[in-house]
Amino acid sequence: MDYIVQEIENTKLFQEISDEELKRILKCSKSTVRNYTAGSYIFEQGGIPSKLFLLLDGQVQVCKDFTSGKRDVLYLVEPGNVFGEIFLFGDRRHYWYDAVAVSDVTVLLMPWDFFYHFCSNACDHHKQLTQNMLEILSENNFKITRKLHIVSTSSLRERIAIWLIDSMDEKGVVDLKMNREQLADFLGVARPSLSRELMRMQADGLIEVSKKRILIRDKKAVELLYD
Repeated sequence: MDYIVQEIENTKLFQEISDEELKRILKCSKSTVRNYTAGSYIFEQGGIPSKLFLLLDGQVQVCKDFTSGKRDVLYLVEPGNVFGEIFLFGDRRHYWYDAVAVSDVTVLLMPWDFFYHFCSNACDHHKQLTQNMLEILSENNFKITRKLHIVSTSSLRERIAIWLIDSMDEKGVVDLKMNREQLADFLGVARPSLSRELMRMQADGLIEVSKKRILIRDKKAVELLYD
């Protein structure tokens, strides 16, 4: 259990909770740790939600697969972040999206019941955990709102521009956490179309594309693309 505590003690879900309290939470909630191989589904559309997932290692994409073979990537999950949280509160009976392991991953699974049933002492760490969870729900709701903003634009160049501005650091650099196919799925376009538009934007002097990053060379011009 100690190694799990070390893995999760600095995550948003368990912030402001001591190691000893964290051990009690893991025991009382009957949380478990599972490994998934790259390409496997952690949960699928139509499955019955019952757990909250905290990614310990690797990368997971939250996506929706269609019968046509098209995949719409909602967002990527990095270590230390939770997923499946949208089903934690409310009366949603089935998953409406998939969670797929991009690489080999390690995941902490926490049963939902723990969030709904406080002990008789109403422990402070239990209340803190619920507060942390509500903050995460708010943050992840923003991710979905941002995705809707991106895909609602009329042109691919506008979608790329919004994504670049949202993702860049203070130096105008976007570190690519998604490969070209994943980024195309996220933006809702075909991969060849994305590659062509990135090359056009580079030729126009807006960006500089490399394998692992994109440098925004003209931030003002990129921002004007979706004003």
